Amino acid sequence: MTISELRALYRTDQLVEAIIEPSIQEGSWVVEFRHRRGGLVLLTDAHGEECLYRDIDLASKSAMAVGFQQVRIEDI
Repeated sequence: MTISELRALYRTDQLVEAIIEPSIQEGSWVVEFRHRRGGLVLLTDAHGEECLYRDIDLASKSAMAVGFQQVRIEDI
């Protein structure tokens, strides 16, 4: 889902947590959001491709653009 789609879910209290995790592609990160009903929703671009970040700070800014004040970083 895009940032604007995720913002709409956040505004209606459907998202409970923002998480940054290492991507399958080494050296990059993805942003996911935990949905209130369970499961994770991945941040994607307008084409449905997962957004990859080389920098945790940029990934955090995207997560916070959805509305979260805090972001959990998973270092697997």
